[in-house]
Amino acid sequence: MTVRMLLVINKSGGLIYHRSFEADVDEGLNSNDYLILASILHGSFAIATQLTPKALQLSQSSSRNIDYTVPYIPYVGMPRGRTGNERTKSTASTSQGKLGSFKGDDFFKEPFQSWNRSGVRQLCTDEFTMYIYQTMTGLKFVVVTSQGTLSPANPSSSNNIFNIHVADNFLRKIYCLYSDYVMKDPFYSLEMPIKSTLFDKQVKQMVDNLV
Repeated sequence: MTVRMLLVINKSGGLIYHRSFEADVDEGLNSNDYLILASILHGSFAIATQLTPKALQLSQSSSRNIDYTVPYIPYVGMPRGRTGNERTKSTASTSQGKLGSFKGDDFFKEPFQSWNRSGVRQLCTDEFTMYIYQTMTGLKFVVVTSQGTLSPANPSSSNNIFNIHVADNFLRKIYCLYSDYVMKDPFYSLEMPIKSTLFDKQVKQMVDNLV
């Protein structure tokens, strides 16, 4: 499974960053198409939040047993308990870690809370899988991968939760890059398109480090 596209959508539904990692992704699409896509994703996210059954909302608000903690996955995509130096052929062929393993240093090494508790977190098709990570302020990071998880040959969803956690870990690392290279830029205005070459370079490097 390879990363094909990364989007960053502000809390108002505007597209502030877009990066394609494969040449065929942009075929037939222009900048206006991506703005429309970001708006549709933002609207679908809001609708999904409102469609959450009322009974489930009440049970979530009253229950103290619901855990929204996302487990930390070292070297994103590797089975827990292994490091990059211990990777073997059998590890590479395992059903876990389909996003690959991140070879760089981690920005964090502890579990974290998911703020996306009622909206869309994962969209699966036979052709691609889309993951959405929402921050506390409503900023959304969207990654599109090349392999679907609901194909007829693999109807099982047993690995979906693990894949979501892998994607959350990866997108949170992108969020860390955003915090370091965009938010610390004195010339950047909130909610506006990201034009930081340093951020763009670091994002490309992080994706290149997914093997």
